[in-house]
Amino acid sequence: MRPRKRAESHVHAKLSIVTATTIVRGLPPGPPFQLLQMVRYLRDPYVTLRGFARRYGNLFTVRTARVCVMTGRPDLVKQIITAPVDQYGAIHEPGPARVLGLYGTTRMAGRPLRRDRRLLVPHFQGEALNALGGMIREAAIEAFEGFEPGATIVVREPAIAVALDVILRAVFGADTPQRRQEFRTAVRAFSKGFGSPAFLLLAAMKFDNDNLPPFRRFGVARRRLEELLQDAMQRARTDGVDSHSVLRRVVAARYDDGTPMTDGAIRDNMITALIAGHETSVVSLCWGLYWLHREPRYLQTLLDELAPLGPDADPMAWGRLPFLDAVVKETLRLWPVVTDINRVLAQPMQLGEYELPPGTNIAASSAILHYDPDLYPDGETFRPERFLERRFGPHEYLPFGGGERMCPGSHFSVYELKIVLATVLTRWRYTLLDEGTMKVKRMGGMMTPATGVRLRLDGPRR
Repeated sequence: MRPRKRAESHVHAKLSIVTATTIVRGLPPGPPFQLLQMVRYLRDPYVTLRGFARRYGNLFTVRTARVCVMTGRPDLVKQIITAPVDQYGAIHEPGPARVLGLYGTTRMAGRPLRRDRRLLVPHFQGEALNALGGMIREAAIEAFEGFEPGATIVVREPAIAVALDVILRAVFGADTPQRRQEFRTAVRAFSKGFGSPAFLLLAAMKFDNDNLPPFRRFGVARRRLEELLQDAMQRARTDGVDSHSVLRRVVAARYDDGTPMTDGAIRDNMITALIAGHETSVVSLCWGLYWLHREPRYLQTLLDELAPLGPDADPMAWGRLPFLDAVVKETLRLWPVVTDINRVLAQPMQLGEYELPPGTNIAASSAILHYDPDLYPDGETFRPERFLERRFGPHEYLPFGGGERMCPGSHFSVYELKIVLATVLTRWRYTLLDEGTMKVKRMGGMMTPATGVRLRLDGPRR
């Protein structure tokens, strides 16, 4: 009898291995009622996606702006962002195409995407940032210095002024007050158009009709912005490339074969940079000032780090400060503006135990990943020192996306946020007026603190 039992045990072990490695063809389970899922996602993607992950596990199917297979598990995120260049195709959807255009990197995949990113990305990083620090500080001072002691400041308002002024000067090369004002008017209309609830809902439901009022109004706004960008590109070619603006650098750049990027591609990539840089900077600055004033011990630690350099320090020196870097990273962890990065499969992929066919949308969610208790204990708490205690891999921390489609302006956005925080905090003292837990709401196409963050100006910092 004993040999028979051993044989049975061996068979059971083999069966358990087969069961454990069984590949499932099809999509993982997820919540029902797709329209309700989409509405909840548009209202609050942070709570919605984390709730689905708790209920359905590490891999689930959900309807956001599209039906997609979602994960926030680090090893699966790593698989998504490190897949071979030919694993994915371009996402061709009418809503994003209306906003971002047809010729930028958002409509590319594979080797063409890599080729254009090699031309674009260097102009948002490294040496290209060195000359912009002083200009960013000037923009921050100009936006925040007009308030009297005792005044209530809704941070979102001067944050918009700073972010827009920085991107118009640094990226678009709008070098006169008149040109900046023309751009401001066009950008406001553009942001208002694609940030309207009607536009977002229609785009998410895949309606695509120029006669629908939200699309018609947005089309007018985008064409006006294109006109201003085309004029700026022409000036860049005529005036040379002595300016430090990203636009002038891109206009002058050449592919390996010596050809320039087309005008349509430059326009669409600059509009993408506008959306990614402008709104991201506004939201991140609001959250940064909110958390520092809600947790004054961290504000004091940061002030102690900034004090030896003074308010007129070399901006590059500010950029190297470790605790300021940790504050910025923790701000972006808690409220990543990009809550989920999407890919569409050009080839089959095994993700977890699921074999997914071509055409499947998959997504890695920072809104889930950034709260993983194994990576970020007490994840609901603002705790900058976690970024001093250890380093996180690109599959563990992705506030700007990851892989082939990581935001080209990620370094620029972090650098800008550091300089603006340092500028504001070394010059003025504030008291937070918002009590309790801050709620979020969708504004301008992105989630933002519901109140805009209200601070009382107590006076200059001595």
